[in-house]
Amino acid sequence: MGERPLRRSVLTQRERQVIRLIAEACSIKDIAEKLGLSPKTVEAHKASAMHKLKIRTIAELVRYAIRCKLVTP
Repeated sequence: MGERPLRRSVLTQRERQVIRLIAEACSIKDIAEKLGLSPKTVEAHKASAMHKLKIRTIAELVRYAIRCKLVTP
């Protein structure tokens, strides 16, 4: 399994926010409340980011967030 390139630039600011909060172990409901969005909208941002990055699991998403320094390990 090779490393994916860091493709932070393809994400919107909101997608990066959602990824960061997921990596910080926030639930979709908590993220929605923090950002003033509906849970469905948060799910849509998460799905869009994962699609753009060709990531299939939350674990991969967290690893991506750490590699791109969206969160600290």
